[in-house]
Amino acid sequence: MRAISCLYPGDRSIIGNSTPRYTYGVMLGADWNNFFFSAFVQGVGKQDWYPSREASLFWGQYNRPYGDIPKSQLGNIWTEDNVNAYFPRYVSRIASNANGTLAAPQTKYLQNVAYMRLKNIQFGYNLPRALVSKISSSAARVYLSAENILSFSPLYKITRDIDVESAVASDQVFNPGGNSGDGYNYPILKSVTCGLSITF
Repeated sequence: MRAISCLYPGDRSIIGNSTPRYTYGVMLGADWNNFFFSAFVQGVGKQDWYPSREASLFWGQYNRPYGDIPKSQLGNIWTEDNVNAYFPRYVSRIASNANGTLAAPQTKYLQNVAYMRLKNIQFGYNLPRALVSKISSSAARVYLSAENILSFSPLYKITRDIDVESAVASDQVFNPGGNSGDGYNYPILKSVTCGLSITF
């Protein structure tokens, strides 16, 4: 009988690709009767991410028994009464245990982190010249601008505890020297701005 060496992994195969493919950006704009509109949509058409054993925002107490339980796991952990749950039978530390069920990447938990994000949308009105000339201005406009208010991703079918871009980002903010991404980066902020722009 011959033992199988680690050099011969049997039926294991390469799964996923963490390189972003099909990155895109689309800019839209329109003007009508002094009203104007613009929008910028940006995204990645294909990218895979496997949460590492330290991705506690994904694994929760599968990683550390004293950690938080992500909202995505509530009612979604396997039990005899919930056999179609996404997450496996609850055993703490199976994600961080080198011999645990989740230590070796598998296709079930390989995440599709393709996304489309409305990076900016702006509505506004150019004030009539007859009005702005009274203050010796050549142009003036009022506008409402919003940043990052909508995002769509297959990842959000599993969890919204992690911003899709911070899952794979490589610049560590909260986990310097740790694993790349895994939700430890500062999430993309949403903002809404109302403004008045005057040109003299």
